[in-house]
Formats: sequence, C-alpha cells, structure tokens
Amino acid sequence: MKLPDIFQNSVPFKNIRTIKHLTNQQEIMKKATLLGICLILCTPSLLAWGGLGHATVAKVAYDHLTPEAKDIMKKYLDGMTIVSVASDADTYRSVWQMDLGFVPTNPDDARVKWLKGFDFSTPENISPWSHSFTVDEKGEPYPTDNLNGRYINNILYYTAKLSKQLKENANNMDPEERKRAISLIVHFLGDMHCPMHIVFPDGPMKGNFKVTYKGKETTYHSFWDGGIMSQDAPWSFSDLAFLVDTATQTEIAAICKGDIYDYGRSSAHDSWDIAVKYKENDTLPDRLPAEMRPLLYSQLRNAGYRLATILDDIFAPVQ
Repeated sequence: MKLPDIFQNSVPFKNIRTIKHLTNQQEIMKKATLLGICLILCTPSLLAWGGLGHATVAKVAYDHLTPEAKDIMKKYLDGMTIVSVASDADTYRSVWQMDLGFVPTNPDDARVKWLKGFDFSTPENISPWSHSFTVDEKGEPYPTDNLNGRYINNILYYTAKLSKQLKENANNMDPEERKRAISLIVHFLGDMHCPMHIVFPDGPMKGNFKVTYKGKETTYHSFWDGGIMSQDAPWSFSDLAFLVDTATQTEIAAICKGDIYDYGRSSAHDSWDIAVKYKENDTLPDRLPAEMRPLLYSQLRNAGYRLATILDDIFAPVQ
C-alpha cells in the first residue's frame, strides 16, 4: 500500500543543532501495580517513546505555550508543568484503563455504555490498549472508536473528546479528573507521532515482531519506542527538546494547521515508509538511528508544536 500524497501539514526536518554544552489510594495503587506487572509480562511492549520522548514532546510544547495557558495549567496541575505528567498515562495505565472500561476482565457496569455486553473473548473484537490510532487504506484516520460494532484504537478520537470536555467545563470538573484529562492529552499527542502507534491496513500491527539490532534480539516496536533514542540521544529531555525545536514560525503554523485528525493524517503519512520497511527476523543496520534521525526529530517536535496549539486553544483561546 502506498499512501496518496494528499497531506498538506508535513514540514521536513532541517537545521539540526548540536549541543554546546494515600492510605486507600496506596492499596489501590498496590493492586494496580500488580496488575500492571501481569500485563507487562503477558503483553508485548506497547509504550511509545518512553519517558525521554514524552518529556521532550511536553518540553517543546511548554516552550511554545502562551503565558495564560501556562498559568492556568500550573493551577490545575498543582504547581507542576505538563512535563511532569507526560508519562502518567503509562505509569497509571492499568488504573486509568480500568476506569475507561477497556480491560476485558471488567464487569459490564465498569464499562462505557457502548461496550456493555461486548464479546471480549475475541482478541480482534476489543483491544485493552488505546494508545494508538487506526487509518484506512487511503491513510485517513477514523472519527470514532466504534467501527460498525468493532472497537478500533483511536487516540485522536479520545483527544478530541477530552479537549472538548476541558474547553467547555474545566472549571467545574473534579480536580483529579481534570488533571487526568490534561495528562492524557499530553501523552496522546506524543503517542500519535510514534510510527509504531499507527495501525495501517494490511501493515504492521504496532511492530510487535522480532528483529535483531547490534547482535541483540528486540522488537521493532521497542526499537522505536526507546531504543532509537537511547542509541542516538543519551542526554536529558531538555537537551533533546533543544535539538528538535528548530522550525520557524511560518513552518510551525503549517505544521499546526488543521485539527487533531489532520495531525493524525500527517503523522501517518510521514511514518508509513519506515513502519513497513522491516519485517519479522530482519537485522536492523547499525546506523539506523542516524538514518532515522530526521524522522525521529520531526515527529517529536511536531507533536510538541501541535500539543501547544491544542492546549492554547483549550485554556487560552484567541478571542
């Protein structure tokens, strides 16, 4: 499958710079940790970018937020910045996903309305993970997570819903729910720009196949989630944010044009070639991180720019 060249928001990466220099809550978290361990042991790695990548995206976004949006979110996040919560959607994944009703062992009354009565015995009928999004054969993202009765991963849809909720009712939301909504948006903008978190038709299913890199066996998904950065960028998130944040204001305006579905379409377009380049049991070339640096950097920075645009629209919209 070759995606049509209909994407308008892609700006090539260039000018890479170099560096110059709770009691009951505790019980709940204990159970959640045990569940998380079980899920990790039983499920291939599905985390995008890792802590370094997500913090980098949040840092780029933070540097481009309006002062008004920064101040409002500082209040809503108990004095923290969005960098502090960038990986919370992974850290508290088992608890938050249970709340949303996506864990197959949940009783019906713990699920969102349309999931009640679903047959969870069929793996392809329902996915317990929702940190990716799906595109059709034309590279178009779906505006839903319920495609003719079949659940499809769609963080674009979740991000749009959370953004609308915050924009319309942030002041009246429960503080913890509000903090979680902000944290999910911050995290999902990072996830949707990871090539392995885009589900292409007839393409790789999140890259969960074995490859060899520098003599060691890994998965292609794991390589993109963190291995590519640990090989190429063994520094702090602020250093990496400095390296990737190179676009001009004109370029940023082009990158951020449109809505969340336009962002997903652009990310899918930019990620397609590398997503299908390698197959099961391939050996990745040693220089792959260097070869993929332009794509890696552009995806991280684009996620940051777009995250800032979404948060500004929610908390400090232009009148």
